[in-house]
Amino acid sequence: MSDSIQTHDPEPNHPDSPTRSTQTMLHARREDLRRQLVHGSPGSAIVEALTDLVDEALISQYRHLLHQASQAAAADVQRCCLVAVGGYGRRELAPYSDVDVMLLSEASSDSHAVSDLSKGLFHHLWDLGFQVGHSVRAISEALALADADLPAKTALMESRFLAGNPEVFQDFRNRFARRNLDKRVPQFIQQKLEERQRDYAKFGETVFLLEPNIKKSQGGLRDLHLLQWVGMAKYQASTIQDLTNCGVIARTDALAIQEAREFLWRIRCLMHFDAGRAQDILTFEDQERLAMNMGLTDQPHLLAVEQFMQQYYRHTMGLHDRCMRFIDRTREFPWWKRLWHSIPSSLIEGSFLKVGDRLTVPSEKLIQVLGKPELLVRLFRLSQERGLPVDSQTIEELYYAVHDIPNEQFHTPNVSRIFRAILSDTGRVAQTLTAMHRATLLEKLVPAFARVRGLMQFNQYHKYTVDEHSLLAVRQAELLAANQGTLGKVYAEIKQKDLLHLALLLHDLGKGKSEDHSDVGKVIAHKTSERLGLTHDESQMLEFLVHKHLLMAHTAFRRDIHDEKVIQTFARVVKTTEILRQFLILTVADIAAVGPDVMNKWKETLLIELFSHTHDTLAGHGDLRLDEQEKQQQVQDVYLQLCQAEPTQDSVAHHAAPDKQWVQEQLSQFPARYRSSTSLERIVLHLAAIERLSSDAPLVETQYHADLNVTEYTLLARGGNKPGIFMNMTGVLAALGLEVLDAQILTRKDGIVVDSFSVKDPDYDGAPPPRRLERVCQTVISVLKGEDTVDQVFERGKRVVFGRLYPTGRNETEVQINNDSSDQHTVIEVFADDKQGLLFVIARALVGLGLSIHSARIGKRLDQAADVFYVTADGQKIEDPQICTRIQETLRKEVDKFLDE
Repeated sequence: MSDSIQTHDPEPNHPDSPTRSTQTMLHARREDLRRQLVHGSPGSAIVEALTDLVDEALISQYRHLLHQASQAAAADVQRCCLVAVGGYGRRELAPYSDVDVMLLSEASSDSHAVSDLSKGLFHHLWDLGFQVGHSVRAISEALALADADLPAKTALMESRFLAGNPEVFQDFRNRFARRNLDKRVPQFIQQKLEERQRDYAKFGETVFLLEPNIKKSQGGLRDLHLLQWVGMAKYQASTIQDLTNCGVIARTDALAIQEAREFLWRIRCLMHFDAGRAQDILTFEDQERLAMNMGLTDQPHLLAVEQFMQQYYRHTMGLHDRCMRFIDRTREFPWWKRLWHSIPSSLIEGSFLKVGDRLTVPSEKLIQVLGKPELLVRLFRLSQERGLPVDSQTIEELYYAVHDIPNEQFHTPNVSRIFRAILSDTGRVAQTLTAMHRATLLEKLVPAFARVRGLMQFNQYHKYTVDEHSLLAVRQAELLAANQGTLGKVYAEIKQKDLLHLALLLHDLGKGKSEDHSDVGKVIAHKTSERLGLTHDESQMLEFLVHKHLLMAHTAFRRDIHDEKVIQTFARVVKTTEILRQFLILTVADIAAVGPDVMNKWKETLLIELFSHTHDTLAGHGDLRLDEQEKQQQVQDVYLQLCQAEPTQDSVAHHAAPDKQWVQEQLSQFPARYRSSTSLERIVLHLAAIERLSSDAPLVETQYHADLNVTEYTLLARGGNKPGIFMNMTGVLAALGLEVLDAQILTRKDGIVVDSFSVKDPDYDGAPPPRRLERVCQTVISVLKGEDTVDQVFERGKRVVFGRLYPTGRNETEVQINNDSSDQHTVIEVFADDKQGLLFVIARALVGLGLSIHSARIGKRLDQAADVFYVTADGQKIEDPQICTRIQETLRKEVDKFLDE
């Protein structure tokens, strides 16, 4: 091959081949770097060393190929150079990062010699185990690509010469700069900012995600890259140090950015080494491992992993804020905006200034404002009133200055008055509080907020840190102002919205302590009341809302809200309709702020129903039972509905045209609670089914509730509530992949069973198709008739479980027995890790204990299922302590056995 280059080691896996030898050397050096990292070497040293390692391999191979090239081939490639681009060009290689390399030629990229050279280079890297992103381009092709593709432009902007002809590289750099780093800079900055916004939408629009992408989530390394790209384009400064030397970035900011970069580099390298591949999602497992690597240990009030994530959030929040402030300073506005901004504005209230669409503090007034906490808080109230965000540079200056002001200086009547005005508004409350939090001003007014900054909640239920969740909860309450239903009406009726918003701000601040967070929160609420000068009644309301913030959800989701005793007990705790209104909105906002789709229509309906019953009780109309006049009206309404319904083929043989007397007799067979708590539509459905019910075959009726996205399956059967009906029904539903939300078990006086199950079908976004409903109904009937078994249905319907085990291991199963919540039933609550079939296992155990199940509520408590059952034994509550203990032990044993399988 007189005019070509030998491109490839013919036997790379042979023990004596050069490639195998290089592989062994690289592996040894990488392992050495891993040991250094684990033992405390800086992340910066590791990424530089990894970059050097690849540099050596590439440059050595490049020179080797040129050395063995023929004279003709050598002449052909002498106008080429080897260029590192992207992250490799920045010298920021993590252990398993892609190695992006470009072979750049002066005029043409399609000669045989250049092609052979590229194969010899890139095949060599592949043989060594690197992930290679490669290209071969002429200078003109590279410049055209930069014009057409924004990511390619930034990758080429970071080009770094490796080997070959330096003149070719310099020519490319000069032409690239002239073409891109001149008049196009404002457009480039805007495009990169929009690109980053798309990343936020995809990888997380908040720093405070529990499992962030350390590269692409908000506050990740990509924010640092954005800052560097803009710095290169605007100031031709390629490093943070260069930008500092230019006076563009303050030295304090540069130190914070470099500290954040070091933190992220270090954990990224550790994640790559541990995974043996590129890994940028900071999973719960990674967090635990990294916390251990950093020498953190569990404390009574704070897990090691939570301490680690506080550090992560502190670094990433600071990095994101500094990046955005820097971008704001570099962006150019149209000439007419610059002219408008240049027109002097008069001072607002003698201390503040409107500059464009931002509110700021003039430099000559800054010391005066910092000396008066009242003015500091007034700045944010003015921002809220006028709809003008506080300028990012001002936020930055406050961030550094406010820290040194004693908290006590903010505890004055005037400061409290302004803060309460911020909280009392119905617009931009959360936005204003968030800005105050960024400036570290919020913790001056509520000192406990400082402790939860970046405090994660190490479970899969909450999606945000405590401070982010609290601010989101305020935002969720504000959004209810636009709600056209009951929630919007209730929010509008709340007189003291400042107390509601303050309660939402405080409700979880007790987390991270060894004591119950609600008890700690009550103390925080009391201290906050004193600081803000609340009246005794206001203080009592705030303390109640914070201390009992979980009560309404627990009552609605875990208790029978049609039980008069439940309503009366809840009403006695709440006391007033004003507190009840606040309680409803606080509960809804708290749940909605946990994460996307956690608050759904089903939960909203239960909460509103509890609110309605309790409101009636507090207003003196608390009897949930129908009076005689209401009963007669119900008979009339049901009769008319049945007459209007089209008769089915089965109903013709029975009561094709039912008379009113038959309707009255049927309704009299139901318990009073059924008649008062069941909708007219459901009663008509049940009586129509009873018409068709035979003595030997059960019926299953279905009804889809579009407003709740819930399907109701109602089982009807004659002959009394035979043991195991509930158990088998739940077993079939679970085996078919349905999620049971609620169950009402009812046996009429004449022995007809009417058991209703409200379920969510995860296989369908809307109404399940008829074939799905038919399959469920037929399977239930088949099992109840003994033609099939639940175990066989489970075997046929096994599903792949896509979730992963929680990193801390399985939670302890807990069983609680309560005889105070209901006059007729014992309430059994089971908290356990969720698993398909858990409800069936619990029901089977209850049946095996000889208990009758009358109703059930199925919910969640953090990462656990929270299943609640109203039961009796021989028609009576279970009062014997020994029997209660046996029930608890049996349930724990059966559940643990099932979960450990």
